[in-house]
Amino acid sequence: MIYPRTKLISQFHEFFTGSQSKYTIIVWELWIGKTTFLELIKTNSLFEGNSIAHIHITEDSPLNLQIIDYDTIILFIDSDVWISFSEIRTFIESNSFNWRVILTNTEQVEDENVENFVLPGISFREYSEWMGHTVDVGTIMSGNANISEYNALRDTYIHLGQYPINLNDSTHVDVWFSDKLAIMNQELFKKEEWDFLEFIRTVAMNVGDIFKEERIAKNMNISRRKVRKYTEIMLKYNLIKAIGPWVENTDVELSRHVKVYFTDLSYFYAALWVSYYHGENKQWVIENFILGELDRKLKSTHDIRFYRKKSWAEVSFVLIEKNTGKITPIEVTTRSSEIIPQALKSFYETYSDRIDHAMIMNDSIATRKDINWSPIIILPHIAI
Repeated sequence: MIYPRTKLISQFHEFFTGSQSKYTIIVWELWIGKTTFLELIKTNSLFEGNSIAHIHITEDSPLNLQIIDYDTIILFIDSDVWISFSEIRTFIESNSFNWRVILTNTEQVEDENVENFVLPGISFREYSEWMGHTVDVGTIMSGNANISEYNALRDTYIHLGQYPINLNDSTHVDVWFSDKLAIMNQELFKKEEWDFLEFIRTVAMNVGDIFKEERIAKNMNISRRKVRKYTEIMLKYNLIKAIGPWVENTDVELSRHVKVYFTDLSYFYAALWVSYYHGENKQWVIENFILGELDRKLKSTHDIRFYRKKSWAEVSFVLIEKNTGKITPIEVTTRSSEIIPQALKSFYETYSDRIDHAMIMNDSIATRKDINWSPIIILPHIAI
């Protein structure tokens, strides 16, 4: 099933045409929808008028290009074909091909002639549009949107995550997590595998909280060295993402620790099973959902941090615009509430000169309030 990725194609087109690099690498991971995205590139009207060749490299059809008058080539590479960027570059440059090249790789390539475009998974808005419900903030703010219908889609998405294979077949979620776990277990001794699975579950139960090695080690009765090792494996295989604190005053603001979230909500679900998305865990799941959407849309233009005072007053996320340094504090709640939390008011009072606006992401209310004539935009989670 092909999801509507019009904005993503536009982003890629802008990225590609704005680059002077000879090579553009689409960075992907398994089941993220690489083949579909390449087909959309090939057929999208934004690339009409360009002379583009499409070369599909398989084990039966290896790298063997002819000298043809093309502006650009797109290399379709099967996931089970192992061909390095250096092999492709050597082949093209040894034949003096004057092409711009779009190819795929599972990791970013650091090279002065390369631009990396990381292919994201299906966003909530893309999933919602595919299900026949286009998310429009203007309609939501006017009170003309059926938020309960959108929230039902949100809850399904929160269980299934960003991978098309899971969204199209919910029974695949557990299989995919098991496959991922089996790959990570290759980094471990056999006797460590149970501890590692319990560690993943422990991390899941502490999503959204400050990540402290010593506390986890004590609770699990394992060494801090193992905690560090298991954390590095989860980061290496892109199971989790760590975000740091935004801090200006180390006397009163937390500066040392990070928070950890899952890179995909299906991993979170598979780690906790029946306790997922219930009780206190619901807050952390919603935070993880919001972070995933923010990261997908804004990571090229913004840094994403959290904010916490040593007194434990906290703002869920702080967006920092890379060019201007302007900040956007975002508070996340699972309730339907337009009450401005005291921590957000305090943050505004301290840093108002750097804030354009603030946001409160809640369950179903859409409105606007002000603090000292500065706007607070209150939106449902689904509007992210």
